[in-house]
Amino acid sequence: MKIKPAGCLFCVLSLVAFSGASLDPENYIGMVYIPGSLAVIGTDDGFAHEKPRHTVKIRGFYMDKYEVTNAQYKIFLDATGHTAPFDWTAGKFQKNMGNYPVTNVSYYDAAAYAKWAGKRLPAEEEWEKAARGNKAFIYPWGNEWEDNRANVKSFLQLFDGLKAVGGCAAGKSEYGVFDLSGNAKEWTDSWFTPYPGGSTQDKEKTEQHRRYKVVRGGSYMTTKGMSQAFRRDVMEPADFSYDLGFRCIKGE
Repeated sequence: MKIKPAGCLFCVLSLVAFSGASLDPENYIGMVYIPGSLAVIGTDDGFAHEKPRHTVKIRGFYMDKYEVTNAQYKIFLDATGHTAPFDWTAGKFQKNMGNYPVTNVSYYDAAAYAKWAGKRLPAEEEWEKAARGNKAFIYPWGNEWEDNRANVKSFLQLFDGLKAVGGCAAGKSEYGVFDLSGNAKEWTDSWFTPYPGGSTQDKEKTEQHRRYKVVRGGSYMTTKGMSQAFRRDVMEPADFSYDLGFRCIKGE
């Protein structure tokens, strides 16, 4: 497969060989390792569906350093014939947007890309572990909000729009993962269910119904409060949005 010069670094990251059976860093270009451990999940101070704070054992995995970009997704479309996002024109993304997160993709679109790339979408616990780090931070960088660390909606700057991936470098996580707070919120592979010992007022948000997939991270269209690392949003898997993208992982 040939890559045109306009392709950018992030295109190349999608074309790495996917045959490695072990977690060899040379086979995981563009990804960072998240070590296995007991991870703090949830909170005692949030919404009912985010309670209680509890621990989950997480196995080590590699996670994409950046959200999947338009340029990466275009390679997938060209290789598979998968349908392009509705806001693309003739199967092409907008000019100069190659390094921006691909959005307007459903859960099924994101899962198809991940499978094609030899990866998968993260479970919400894996996503939260990557965002909160070993110290269970509220935000990927720490426990205090700082405006320059995430692309979110503010009182003075409403819906300023997406930024290129890594655009808020100061907001990267302990492990070196970018944009886990703001910019584009992200699909996970998890169906929404209440946490053990938790509750929800929506009877359709149960494992038996399997109606909603969990979405994480907040976006440029949400406030800083919704960009905290323990926040849980939900969407039906066939839905899509201008501020919703994804990233992939490879596990042990």
